[in-house]
Amino acid sequence: MTSEQRRERMLSAIKRSDVPLTGTYLAKLYNVSRQIIVQDIAVLRAAGYDIIATPQGYIMPRASRPQRITRVFAVKHGYNEMEDELNSIVDLGGKILDVIIEHPVYGEFKARLMMSTREDVACFLTAMHKQEAEPLSALTEGVHLHTVEADSETALDQIEEVLKSKGYLLK
Repeated sequence: MTSEQRRERMLSAIKRSDVPLTGTYLAKLYNVSRQIIVQDIAVLRAAGYDIIATPQGYIMPRASRPQRITRVFAVKHGYNEMEDELNSIVDLGGKILDVIIEHPVYGEFKARLMMSTREDVACFLTAMHKQEAEPLSALTEGVHLHTVEADSETALDQIEEVLKSKGYLLK
């Protein structure tokens, strides 16, 4: 298989997938190194394909998906409450698209999260622990924003109410 054929098949697999595909998975699937997959993704992006890298793998937005509603929540909590906050959102049908902080010197930092299940949250937290990484909110004394996507305003209202009742929501 040529590199062009591999990229075409990879693009097709990413388009069809409802879940992110990891670089490791794609490398095994096409019997190449992870670095080759990273290069292939770069070539596909340069060709104009909207491939998004998330902590869970590569995804591509699908125009055929029903339009979902988003809302930005301003929250504050410590490191120990992070799992509860994230699970509270996904348990009510929210998809956590990103985390955003406003640094006093550097300005805005935004990282894609793309978490919609407890499994996604667990994988994210495992990676944080394994890498001994601090959350971005550690730079802002726990203050951060999440863009959350859901099927309805009602679902977003429920998420807001739970975050408020747990004391995470900034007023």
